[in-house]
Amino acid sequence: MSSLLLLNGSPRGPRSNSMKMLSRVGEGWTDVGGGQAETLHLARLADFERAVAAYADFDVVLLGMPLYTDAMPALVKEWVEALEPRVGVSGNPRMGFLVQSGFYEALHSRPLERYLAKLPARLGSEYAGTIVRGSGESLQAMPDEANAKLWARLRLLGGQLASQGRFEQVVLSQVAGTERLSPPLAAVAGAACRTPAAQFYWNGRLKKNGVWGRRFDAPYAKECAR
Repeated sequence: MSSLLLLNGSPRGPRSNSMKMLSRVGEGWTDVGGGQAETLHLARLADFERAVAAYADFDVVLLGMPLYTDAMPALVKEWVEALEPRVGVSGNPRMGFLVQSGFYEALHSRPLERYLAKLPARLGSEYAGTIVRGSGESLQAMPDEANAKLWARLRLLGGQLASQGRFEQVVLSQVAGTERLSPPLAAVAGAACRTPAAQFYWNGRLKKNGVWGRRFDAPYAKECAR
């Protein structure tokens, strides 16, 4: 039996949307008879250090993360760079990835997906595929029962990872959801995002973090104008 290391790269840690999704993939892995599965949260220093030291002790590594400004979170990049000594070393595990974002359209995560698809080869590992999901932030507000179909598909992907060593594209497409809004829908969504109701959540985040008074700051405006 193969062993699986689930790495949660979200700065939010165990309660993150990334972890909600990773846990279902792990359940699917176990359901079909996959071997030992361990979960580590990169936001915890002890877990981060173990994730570097124990990287090659597992047969498969699945790294999940939120999309931060069209890229990976800094702590995920730090972990990737810490693997440099493993480049060209035999015995590196097969690698798969999960990227979720608050954007409704899955296409926002595709540039990061392309980077991640190249990473295993640079380490001398095999690539299992990347799970992409838009509307990830909604997982915080919705009850688990409302996401039953998504959870089932993620478990299916976990089973594929255990039995085939890779994700099937058909299921990946189903999990991704809407790839791109049509022009009419995009126009409607753009207008809706400018309404007070749509801004309620983000305004609350600004106030909670004490930066409401600085919401119109443009620190790089002069540099960009040059």
